Amino acid sequence: MATPTGPIISPPGQYTHCVDRKNYRDVPGLFDEGIPTMIEFILCEYLLGGKLVCLAGGADRCAIGVVASVEQVGAGKEGFNAIDNDFSFNVVVAPYTPEDFRVYGPPAAGHNIVEPHQVRDDVAAHSPQGFLLLDAASPTSLPAPVDQSGAPGPPLGSSQPQGTATWPNDGYGVLWELKDGHVVDAKRIEGDNLHKLYDRPINKDWPDLPTSGDYVALPVIHCECEGSRICFVCQAMKPFLEAMQGKIPGTDFSPSAACHAVAKWLPWPLNKLVKAVCSFVEDIVAIPIALALAPAAAAAFATAWETAQAFDDLFVTGPVAKQIHTGDLVIVTGRWAWDAGHSGHTELHPVKTIQKLETPPFVVPPEVRPAGPDYDPRKPLPAPVIDDIIEAHDRWCHLVSEAPPPPDPRHPEGLTPPQLGALTPGQLAVHGEQQRPENTWEIHPLIDGCAPARDPDPIR
Repeated sequence: MATPTGPIISPPGQYTHCVDRKNYRDVPGLFDEGIPTMIEFILCEYLLGGKLVCLAGGADRCAIGVVASVEQVGAGKEGFNAIDNDFSFNVVVAPYTPEDFRVYGPPAAGHNIVEPHQVRDDVAAHSPQGFLLLDAASPTSLPAPVDQSGAPGPPLGSSQPQGTATWPNDGYGVLWELKDGHVVDAKRIEGDNLHKLYDRPINKDWPDLPTSGDYVALPVIHCECEGSRICFVCQAMKPFLEAMQGKIPGTDFSPSAACHAVAKWLPWPLNKLVKAVCSFVEDIVAIPIALALAPAAAAAFATAWETAQAFDDLFVTGPVAKQIHTGDLVIVTGRWAWDAGHSGHTELHPVKTIQKLETPPFVVPPEVRPAGPDYDPRKPLPAPVIDDIIEAHDRWCHLVSEAPPPPDPRHPEGLTPPQLGALTPGQLAVHGEQQRPENTWEIHPLIDGCAPARDPDPIR
């Protein structure tokens, strides 16, 4: 790799899972489950991965590109929605840079934003990494996301009226301004300028934007470094929610669960009626239990909420957030998933590693942006250029994948047993070389290094 590299950043927060598209479960309605069961499902299943559909069987994918925006923890979130305390950033995949999208202006008459789906589709079709913005090939279609399915709004936010987004994969863009023949950051600061493609930029959701100007939504792959708040709150609230459901401690059995199990075997519409009765009875029984547990539950909730943020600021998302900036060129690896919790978009969630490349801001090196062709996202790239980009992408991503995670300072052996157990063969080989005495110097090999041991001469 000729381009100078910085350190590999390994975000430690990995709290979620993903589900196969056939196993996806939407948030139940008020007549489908009792309120305690519904809240437990949202906290401890849906928000911790039930809304993430695996796009590569749960495997990781690697993206190379320029950071177009950074979303600090809590940006744009209020009330219960702030339980999602991930740190996120958005990457324009190579070979493109923000300036390449100046060719899309001005917008059509009567609009102040270039039609964003067409821009996304161009990048998906013409970048060798464009597949990351679309659904993976599968005989089973993706489920309807929350915004289309009309799932309950609070605490997930208001539902999106059907017909104004492309389903099931609408996508995200990062809103930048078309100005004087260039593309400039619409807010001119690092912040939350993530744009749902169906949204219009001049409305109540964009109070900081000027009332005039033309905009283009840069197509991005959304990258989330996970915070711990959802996990902490789930663990704190789960005993209280199980008590409200009448669950026997240490089991998943409750009268409501048994009632719903029976309802599944009944024909329609009797099954719907019985489920509604089951849910109603659960809620009635839960009311006195909830009142009795309310002070302790509120204290546990508040403690978990604040403790998680303090923990993340010190050890999880805080250190990562200080190292990622708009304009950085990065190699990002993470689990490739589709998020049904919004209007449906692909992302790397959680991010596993971030390799920063030492280039000037917004500059993509020739390895993944060969000199010569016109990098107009509307046009296909020449086949030799695509081959060169793919070769560099595969080589760089392979090298990054061989790097073990940084040692845990709390563990005397560096890596913990779970970390060692999760290492790939390539990472194990590199880790083994790092442990050799001649490779364990800290200041300089000539100061605190040693020569490798020499095999003894054979006995004659």
